[in-house]
Amino acid sequence: FIISADGFIMTNAHVVDGASEVYVTLTDKREFKARIVGSDTRTDVAVLKIDGSNLPRLNMGDSDKIRVGEW
Repeated sequence: FIISADGFIMTNAHVVDGASEVYVTLTDKREFKARIVGSDTRTDVAVLKIDGSNLPRLNMGDSDKIRVGEW
């Protein structure tokens, strides 16, 4: 998931573990070389960074508006 307009991406750590190069292909067929910013195998989360414009990003929820029982 692209989580910010400036190109930060969240993915699974096992997807990029041990990779010497990582490429990201968007649904509109644009391809970007990505840099691994960080990775945590315990939680299986990795953060990547791509350089691009007009990136479709995931809209995050507002944690101030969450109610008991919602995730």
